[in-house]
Amino acid sequence: MQPLDTPRFQPARSVLAWLLALGLGLAGGAALAGEAAPKNEVTKAEHFLKKLEDKARRMRGQAFKPGYEEKQALERIKALKEKYPDDTAVEALFQRTRAALMESKGDSIEITPDMLAYRQNENKLREIFAAEAEAQQRDYLAMVRSSGRLLDKAFPPPAIDQESPATLKDRYVILEGFEYPTNEFTEGGQQYLYVGSLTQGFYWVSLGGQPWIGPYEAVKRYRRLVNRDVPEGGKWTVVGRITGVRLLVPQAEKKKTLSPQWGWVVEPEAIIVPGLTFAVIDKTTELGGVFAGEERLEQLKSSLYTLKEVAADASPEAVVLAYATALKEKNFTLAKSLVWPNYLAGPRAMDRFEYHWDWHQHRFRTFYVHVTADEAKVEVQKGYDADNAVEDFFLTDEQKAKVAAISEEKVEQATVWSKAWDERGRQYGSPKPHFLRRVGGPKGRWYILNYEQPY
Repeated sequence: MQPLDTPRFQPARSVLAWLLALGLGLAGGAALAGEAAPKNEVTKAEHFLKKLEDKARRMRGQAFKPGYEEKQALERIKALKEKYPDDTAVEALFQRTRAALMESKGDSIEITPDMLAYRQNENKLREIFAAEAEAQQRDYLAMVRSSGRLLDKAFPPPAIDQESPATLKDRYVILEGFEYPTNEFTEGGQQYLYVGSLTQGFYWVSLGGQPWIGPYEAVKRYRRLVNRDVPEGGKWTVVGRITGVRLLVPQAEKKKTLSPQWGWVVEPEAIIVPGLTFAVIDKTTELGGVFAGEERLEQLKSSLYTLKEVAADASPEAVVLAYATALKEKNFTLAKSLVWPNYLAGPRAMDRFEYHWDWHQHRFRTFYVHVTADEAKVEVQKGYDADNAVEDFFLTDEQKAKVAAISEEKVEQATVWSKAWDERGRQYGSPKPHFLRRVGGPKGRWYILNYEQPY
């Protein structure tokens, strides 16, 4: 008998080695065609996949980053798909994973130019009112200069030991670098804002009373109704009149670490927000101040509104979307008309509404650009519900008529879920509930209750 290493037996040994290598390769890579994955591995992978699917359902279209358990699903099912490509159970897990992974990236829609038109319109308004502000502040400053009472320059301030307060009383001064509320401070129960420094000298701009509140509230109305991008804390210019001199500590903290400083007290009269708006005191109006172009505000804005009123029989979904449109287009009047009237009737109600209006403006400017709404769910809270199929089953027509006659006025509440979308078309945050009320059935109209709710 010949040894195995003789030429006669060498081919057989090569075939054996090849088969052995193939077997080892299959053990570490793909399985044989048609081979099924072990059930326990499929079960474990599905366990983690359900975690991913559950999170996607909870997020309701909001994008999220998979955590440890969700990553386990991806890794396990990837390994099973690579090793058992022909297993139908593995293929089913693979398709479910693909769908859940896409859900984790967030819902999306196509953002059209029409959806962004409100931002273009705001830019147009900004340009219109900026031109108006430029013209009015030019006329105002010309009047101040022609009065003969304007200080030639604000800094350095007139020397306290050389100038008499009586001599400087009612002299105008133009103060650039006015930073509110950054440089605000309180002393002796009065609010001031300092302009200047230890090396330059100081002016104390008085923030108490109508001379400041009138123009400042006008600037706030400009920001609320025309242009959200007014820098709070930016450098403005204030024009005012000198009313006296005081020794104050220009520091906001209760514990003062700076030494007292002499400065001229200034009563403000006008605010210039460079490149944006100009506001001036107006003692003839109830508001106490006016911003440039405010008297023509609605005239200038109305041509840019895509929606000016809402039909009395509008559905709850239509009202929710109309409110979003009013916020986007800064249609303050329309927005108020869609809110439950009782919620705007209290002594501080409008302050609260304006506060939330400002936040809505910020959100539509910063976070999202478009809103969609799901179908409303309507429930009868009071009165006879003619559409209640369960009760109708038990009552005769005569009984239904009697119940309708003796019931109090019908009050309904609707719940509408909205989704907000950012500039890329991705869903922003999670869906939000909006609650509406209607009194009197079809003869009434729907009003929003939780108007402060973000979209």
